[in-house]
Amino acid sequence: MADTEKNAAVAPAEHDNQTRSRLLCAAVDVFDRKGYAAASVREIVELAGVAKPALYYHFGSKEALLTAVLEEAARAFARKMDAAMTRKGTARERLSALCTDLHDLFQEHVPVARVAHSVFFGPLEGMPKFDFTVFDRQSERVVRQIVEDGQAAGEISATASPSDIALMMMGIIGVFTMRQLHYGVAKVDLATLQRLVGLLFDGARG
Repeated sequence: MADTEKNAAVAPAEHDNQTRSRLLCAAVDVFDRKGYAAASVREIVELAGVAKPALYYHFGSKEALLTAVLEEAARAFARKMDAAMTRKGTARERLSALCTDLHDLFQEHVPVARVAHSVFFGPLEGMPKFDFTVFDRQSERVVRQIVEDGQAAGEISATASPSDIALMMMGIIGVFTMRQLHYGVAKVDLATLQRLVGLLFDGARG
């Protein structure tokens, strides 16, 4: 079916934002349970409760739907990073608050994180046109800036490398993330995250 025919077949009610949101939620559920490669458009639209042309109208293809899921995740992540960059307080308080923000965001969207990780670590052939490095680059930029602010305020030793501390902080967040994704592995809770931030600062303090 040509794209114009697909779009013409979609009822006006299926053009709204609610339909788009239902398709995104359904896609996350199916991708998480079956994997992206095994997921079918039919399963997604049936779960969303819409006609198949609605998916093509909003996204154009299954691959574009996956990209939209990842872009939504990137925007939510960016909002947390922007808040961390502008938040007031000491470097320790700001990084501790960032851990809380990311913990809450991750808990709310574990299926999305599983989908992103499975695609990222999957075959290159099936990888969508999405820049997965955005999460790493944003994390390093924001944490390094907070560390540099802490150094300027005398909270952190001026001889410590902001990039190294940023990598250590990202490592703490990375361990938390990976442990949430695997069943049977002891998870890292928020209290442990905060304790690890404290240990990092006690070692970095001048």
